[in-house]
Amino acid sequence: MSTPPTNAPRHLTSWVLRIGVLVAAACFLVAGAGELAGNESGSGDMTDVGALIDGAFAFTPWAWASLGVFAVVLTPAVGLLVTAYEYRSVSDRRTTLLALAVLTVLVVSAVIAILR
Repeated sequence: MSTPPTNAPRHLTSWVLRIGVLVAAACFLVAGAGELAGNESGSGDMTDVGALIDGAFAFTPWAWASLGVFAVVLTPAVGLLVTAYEYRSVSDRRTTLLALAVLTVLVVSAVIAILR
């Protein structure tokens, strides 16, 4: 069994996580600003992509809050994919498989939650 490299790459993973947090925060700030400005809150189904896009262009708080939720949910999943890629690039099979296993647990959990 090989030991993991001491100079394992994590730069891209850190960058992805930071960007995800910033995108989510920006979406929530826009939603909050829309509420404070008195924009109609609006409503819709988060799975209706057309309504979500229309709501975002109309600056309805529900649409921007929904986009923020999507960013919060997707950020760890994308981070795990990037982690798997980075560790695969240095032939650290164990960490690569662990990242993919955790991603699988997240996806299965999300599917179960959606189907319930």
